[in-house]
Amino acid sequence: MTATPLSWRRTRGYLPLAALVALAIGFTACGDDDNNFVNPVPTVAVATFRDTTFDFGTLHTFAMPDTIVHFAPVTGTPTDISRVWDRTILDRVRADFLARGYTEQADPRNNRPDFVVLVGATANTNYNAFVSYPWYGAWGFYSGWGWYAPGFNAGWGIVYPWYPTVGITSYDRGTVVVTAIPTLSVNPLNSTVSAAWAGVATALLNGTITTDIVNGAIDEMFRQSPYLSAPAVTPF
Repeated sequence: MTATPLSWRRTRGYLPLAALVALAIGFTACGDDDNNFVNPVPTVAVATFRDTTFDFGTLHTFAMPDTIVHFAPVTGTPTDISRVWDRTILDRVRADFLARGYTEQADPRNNRPDFVVLVGATANTNYNAFVSYPWYGAWGFYSGWGWYAPGFNAGWGIVYPWYPTVGITSYDRGTVVVTAIPTLSVNPLNSTVSAAWAGVATALLNGTITTDIVNGAIDEMFRQSPYLSAPAVTPF
């Protein structure tokens, strides 16, 4: 069996807010004489979104729930998604943030990190990723929200600043969404937090996938986002 080289094809999206890339990895197996065949090729589109008004240079430390939340439809029955790749995805997201110079806050409950990273996967087709929703109902299990007093509740929503530009952005089942939420974006008056960045790997968990495909998709989110880089700390 011979694997074709990994290739990325960039297409135009909502630049500079988003960039769209297609990932295609093909595997060709050779049999006896006329029995050559080509296995199905998984295709993953990777897009990134950011708040162009946000100063990413203010971010140094992060916290991250060690769980991937499955986004279920408001009505109807969600389609189950395998959790086989959860650890691979979470480890790669964490490793890529660390590689960009960010420091993971060991005790976010008592020490406020600069931003929180949330990783989710869609459990239904045509999931609108950037419509505000009561996020704490999905993420309230995480013990690292203690840095905010008087505390969050199920009424808190999340704002995606790029939504007015990109509009409805529907994704298929099995899409992985990574979101960075600055902790200073908390708005007690409106009971909202605001995302500064999101990376999307469309239908990553559908079909036959490998560790290389998963890691490649996560890495591509960061390749598209050079502004995700912790500034060097000047010693006194």
